[in-house]
Order: sequence, then C-alpha cells, then structure tokens
Amino acid sequence: MTQMPSAPSGSGNVDPEVFSQVWRRVMPQDRPDCPIMVEPLPTGQQQEAPGSAPAEPAAGAEPAEEMLPVPAEELPTPLSCPLPEPPRAFSPAPAPRHVSPVRPDEHDVPCLGRSSAMYGSALQEFIDHELSDWRTYMALSRRCPAGGNRVLASIAADERRHGKRLSAAYFLISGIRYWPVEHMTAPPQGAWPAALRQRFAGEQQGAAAYLAAAAESSDPALTALYTELAADEARHAQLLRELLEEM
Repeated sequence: MTQMPSAPSGSGNVDPEVFSQVWRRVMPQDRPDCPIMVEPLPTGQQQEAPGSAPAEPAAGAEPAEEMLPVPAEELPTPLSCPLPEPPRAFSPAPAPRHVSPVRPDEHDVPCLGRSSAMYGSALQEFIDHELSDWRTYMALSRRCPAGGNRVLASIAADERRHGKRLSAAYFLISGIRYWPVEHMTAPPQGAWPAALRQRFAGEQQGAAAYLAAAAESSDPALTALYTELAADEARHAQLLRELLEEM
C-alpha cells in the first residue's frame, strides 16, 4: 500500500496537519479499497487545527496567563484637540472728530458748549438761590453770639463762591454774564435759632437738588460742578447742626 507524504509536493504554504485532517475526511483509512495512507506527523511537529480547542498543558508546566478582555470604560479616551477660533474681523477705530482751532464757534464742544444751553434756566435758578443764601447767612452772622458768627460768615462765603462758579458756567454756555445784584433778600425775622433750623433743612434740600441735576446732566463739566456743590451743601447742614448743639 502506498503511503502519502505528510504534505503534497509543491504545497509549501499548506499546513500538514490541516491537510492530514482533510484527507481523512475525504478518504477514510478503514476502507479496504483505499490504496493511500497518510503518514502521521512526528511528535512535536503536530499543529493545532484552526478552530480546535487548545491543548492542555503538560504536567508540571506553568499555565499560560489568561488574557481577559478590557472593559470599554477602562480604555483610555483619545485626547481631543480644540479647533482654533476663526480670525475676527478687524474693525478700525473711528476717526477723531475734526475741530477747527481757528473758528471754534462753528463747532460744538463737549463741556459747557452750545449743546448745554438747555440747562441755562436751571443754572439761573441755582445762581439766584446761592445769592439769596449768601445774603441770609451774612445777616444771621451779625445776630449770632460770639463763636457762631464766624461759622455763619464762612458758610456765607461758600454760598457766594457757589454763585460765582455757576455764573461762570452760564457765561461759557451762553456768552451772557448773569449776576442779579438787584435781587435783595429780606433779612430773616424772629429768633435766630429758628432761622438756623430753617437753613439746616434748606441746605439738605439744596444738596438733593444738586445731586438730581448732576444725574440728569449730559455735560461732564456741569455734572462735576453739581456734585461738588452738593457735597458743600451737605457739609453746611452738618455745621449748622453742630452750631445748634453747642448753644
């Protein structure tokens, strides 16, 4: 009986064990009419067929490490690289407004200019009020006992200076000098402590009026002026309170 070699000639790429198993299926050896017998491979050269169960390790040999599947949540997450932002469109700064230094009357100015003419009537009222307070404090300083007269004279000087500053602002806006010296204020009558009480309330009302005007004004110079005058009026009210507390 002819024996077949472990692998056919010219089949270097064919696994001998696979070829042997396929041949036994096609031509079993127990048939009496089969003239070919497949020679088994020598020990140590036999290979496992694809899909067959792994061979058990020999006695005394260390078992191979079992490879467990890695859970999906334990896999490293790929690093994400943020996309660069698109370039922003360049917006040039607005060109500065041209103001001619030769004929400035043709161009408006942001502070105490023609655009602030709407505040002219309010400035006149404030000037009248400050001049009235100046004359009132001058009259009270002549009736107040020693010590208090100096405080009232100092407040009177502040009120006159307030009128001067307001009058200068009105002139810069309108070109007209407003200083109503003909408006004389009647001197306060009655006890002078009651007059000081009235002035204490009047100073607080004046401070509130200046703060309201500063909030409504769009002229930065007028806003700053009204804010400073409001602080002075509040300080006057505190001086009058201290003067009454000492008497």
